[in-house]
Amino acid sequence: MALAAADTLPEAIAIRMADNARRGAEPGTLSGLHLPPTFVADHAVRALAYQGAMTPAEIARRWRVNDAVAVEAFESLKAAGLIELVPGQTSFERAGRVHLTAAGRERVAEARRRTWYAGALPVSLSDFVQRMEIDLHETIDVSNAEAELAGLAVDPGRAAEIGQAMHAGATVALHGAACDEQAQIALALGRSFEGAVSLPFALYAAGAIVRVVDPRYHRTREAHEQDEASVDILRSHERHTQWGSVARPVVTLSGGVQPADVVPAYDEEARFYMAPMPFAACRGLLAVLDSAADPGALADLARLWLLPGRHHTGVMLLRSGERIEVPWRAASILFGATAAMLPSGLREALTYDIDIGMLAGEALIQFLTNRLPDPDLFPPESIEATARLLERCGLTTRTCAANAAAYLRDRAAYTGLRFALDPATLERAIDFAGSRSAEAESRGLRTAS
Repeated sequence: MALAAADTLPEAIAIRMADNARRGAEPGTLSGLHLPPTFVADHAVRALAYQGAMTPAEIARRWRVNDAVAVEAFESLKAAGLIELVPGQTSFERAGRVHLTAAGRERVAEARRRTWYAGALPVSLSDFVQRMEIDLHETIDVSNAEAELAGLAVDPGRAAEIGQAMHAGATVALHGAACDEQAQIALALGRSFEGAVSLPFALYAAGAIVRVVDPRYHRTREAHEQDEASVDILRSHERHTQWGSVARPVVTLSGGVQPADVVPAYDEEARFYMAPMPFAACRGLLAVLDSAADPGALADLARLWLLPGRHHTGVMLLRSGERIEVPWRAASILFGATAAMLPSGLREALTYDIDIGMLAGEALIQFLTNRLPDPDLFPPESIEATARLLERCGLTTRTCAANAAAYLRDRAAYTGLRFALDPATLERAIDFAGSRSAEAESRGLRTAS
């Protein structure tokens, strides 16, 4: 047994070395960061001004880099007269605490004019490109998509098609979902995404910092080790690497996409950018609810992200006018979008066009049962009667069924113990569903025109 283990050890080491080379081993020197030396010096000065005296090991944890990188940075800063050992220490050792000199304190104002960012050292754009060129070719594991959608009464064939599109990281124009279930469908698909992905905590490109990992959308594997209150926008508290291992992100935009959603947001006070919503969804899911709300912003999303995303690229536009092309890929669902809403040159951004709107038979009954779950108020025979009446009136879309169920729920909540699902109430619910359907169809025609 010992001999077998010895035989496999070189192979295991070779596999590990190959994996490190493939993904880019963590840098062990300042030059290996591929960041401007002035930026690294400013970053150290900001950290010391913010935190006070620190050892190289402490700043390495704050920067999420190898200790050797921090030691090299401190030696350079000491030679420049920007830092010195705290009095009482006799040597510049790994454990020695340092603080800013008078010259270092003068440098702080200059460093903060550029940015107040003091978190993990950002990953250079070149390193990001090198690593993501490999990672973006991995498929997205959504093996539970069909099961998740089955619980929402989505046709099995359509559910399989949606899962197929998500697995490929494609863009889906999804029609027929009721307005109040779009978020449910997005959450169901988000639950089906499996595995973790690596994203940089921050990116350095065109002289700017872009904060990537965002606690609103990203849960790191180390999140359980830290207090929620310790997460803030200026600094990162996790350890060991400039890259965070996060659950596949799910980013949902309510009320359609807005022009500001597709470009990096700039913090005037902190002087750095936050990654735009599509970039935050990289290697996960981007869901846009009510996509038709702003066709102009939808066209911006297609132009900057969805269309170039077919070539595993996204475009970030900085307020300086800089155009930064970044590796990017995400499965995207646009609820209610159609190719006609986009300029002709952008229509190829919509890879799949899937309609889940029609319901019939058991699927219609399941849909109504999900929305009318109280068996005392809505027994199975009443739900079946509602389904038959909807079918008789030709109102078997998800939107019509949702409107009828909403009317009945509202009536039950209003009348309380006096509620009874009599024929008159059911007729009014069906009339309500039909009138709302006619209004929605009219709005859709106006939008298309």
